[in-house]
Amino acid sequence: MPTYRQGLTESPNSPEMKFKFKMKNDTGAAQAAPVLKSKRKIIMIDSQLIMLEGMPSTGKTTNSRFIQIQLERSSMKTEWIHEVAMPHPVLFFDEAGMTYEEYDKFIKTYPQTADILNSIAVFRKSTVGIHLPELQWNCGDKIDSKVYQALLEYDVWNFPIDVYKKFALEKWEYFTRKALENRDKVYIIDSAVFQFQIFTFLFKNRPYQELQSFIEQIGDIIRPLNPCLLYFYRENTEATIDYLVKDRGISYLEYVWNRDKDQPYYADKPPGAESFKQFLRDYADMANLLFASLQINKISFEISNGNWESLEDEMLSFLDIHRLPGPKAFPQNGVYKNEEAGFVINVDGLTITDPTGKIRALFPKTDNEFYVDWLPTILRFEENRIIISGSQICERWTAMGMIYKKMN
Repeated sequence: MPTYRQGLTESPNSPEMKFKFKMKNDTGAAQAAPVLKSKRKIIMIDSQLIMLEGMPSTGKTTNSRFIQIQLERSSMKTEWIHEVAMPHPVLFFDEAGMTYEEYDKFIKTYPQTADILNSIAVFRKSTVGIHLPELQWNCGDKIDSKVYQALLEYDVWNFPIDVYKKFALEKWEYFTRKALENRDKVYIIDSAVFQFQIFTFLFKNRPYQELQSFIEQIGDIIRPLNPCLLYFYRENTEATIDYLVKDRGISYLEYVWNRDKDQPYYADKPPGAESFKQFLRDYADMANLLFASLQINKISFEISNGNWESLEDEMLSFLDIHRLPGPKAFPQNGVYKNEEAGFVINVDGLTITDPTGKIRALFPKTDNEFYVDWLPTILRFEENRIIISGSQICERWTAMGMIYKKMN
């Protein structure tokens, strides 16, 4: 199975932000980026899409959850599309992509798979998407390894840029059309319009202008949703890199470099973490230029001082929503297990240890429902059991509808 490629980003803020940096163009000449100044207030009820961007460790995930909670406390329907949502409605993590012609040929080659693939495939304008983990999780005993290996040949992650752009734009179009059918829902999406795209283009050493043109095409597609963009950054990119090393360790940077070392970007660079640091610097330059150029309701947040309560207030003001308290509720303590998968959740007050061993905070949604920090997952407690709701990510323990029974 193809491995998940984790995204990364960095960011900017302030009502009238003046963000200075330089970006080398394709000829190597340095050019000053335009001043980033934008804070146009929107009426939240008219916006269906809130996008959060920024380098790793700049607060995208934390603030996506915060915004979702505050919107739902204001009685608004929401869906948080996490960076690694599975399946992801606009990005490509472990997804096979085919044209209609390729799909028809595949079905004819492997007719025994027709019913299964037809039941999970997403048919867009001229392309078809097949979420590979869904096959493994739910149909592993019905799809033999030969068929699965054949599907891996269509992994979108390996597509040439020009082919990728066609598949990606159709996926954004499909998402937008579906969102417009749910006018009463606000979608929160992180790391999708900048992060994934920058990684995709920068890995292939494609010029910034091509990336900007592609992002503008995405902007045109999502415009009916009246989208807005929240961008988080530290003015000194090196500070974010240092924070990332402190937070996740130099081994994390080594791991990411090793994962992606065969990409064209790294061909002329020395091995190891230093090359990934340079990637992050180039990434930050591109992200800052994109923020300055994108014609959209947007605001940037300089996060160096770490005053998150003040930044939260500014976010809420921009979105025109009020900070509301949640209910005072506590889940039933204990150890809960999904026998089939062997996953265990340990609940201790408003804290859980999830099946991967990570300790996560809980935030009350209702008397028996609790948001999970950093995840779009919701735990619903019913009669000595936990039912997973919300949205699932690439970690299987978050699968929608999975049940964990309390152990005696």
